[in-house]
Amino acid sequence: MKVSGLDGSKQVINVWDILQYYYCPRKVYFLKVLGVPPIYKWGIEEGEEEHKKEIKRSKERKDFFGFKHEEVEKIIYKLPLESLELGLEGKVDAVVLLKNGEVIPIEIKYSNYMNIFRGRKKQLTAYALLLEQKFDRKVTKGVLYFPKQNKLVKVSIEQGDKEALKKDIAKIRELLSSEKIPMKSSREKCIYCEVSKYCI
Repeated sequence: MKVSGLDGSKQVINVWDILQYYYCPRKVYFLKVLGVPPIYKWGIEEGEEEHKKEIKRSKERKDFFGFKHEEVEKIIYKLPLESLELGLEGKVDAVVLLKNGEVIPIEIKYSNYMNIFRGRKKQLTAYALLLEQKFDRKVTKGVLYFPKQNKLVKVSIEQGDKEALKKDIAKIRELLSSEKIPMKSSREKCIYCEVSKYCI
């Protein structure tokens, strides 16, 4: 998992790794360092199928993730992103390009909880950094969309959030190169964790 074209010393961090890190650092360690196979509580196939249905539904709505049709220049679904400079990659659920020049990352969450958890905001911030490099436009907000509730939450992304995210990437990279198992975040999260079977 190295960045091609560099000196081979920098590991590529996936945006998914950042989300998992803020769920529990130990989860990232088990998945990425030890390579244990995750046991999903809800299948990947079901999730992908729901994503496809949601994309179809979104095209039939009166607006696009809270933005009026006349405001929108283009919507791109499942856009792969990468930055050799940041050593970061990911695939954002959707990107709304507005006619006023704004670029909005969209993350679709199939969850009963509509909270702006720290990991979710970090995920949007990571996509903001990647989108800024791809489109050469400043990204100042993102959207969390919850299909179950048919609700969306707009999330502000400030420069301080982006600088903090860069430090997070360095922390995760350090964790991945370490042989020391990190602490658990909380026992309550173990119930929903895909690697709880292997955790001590």
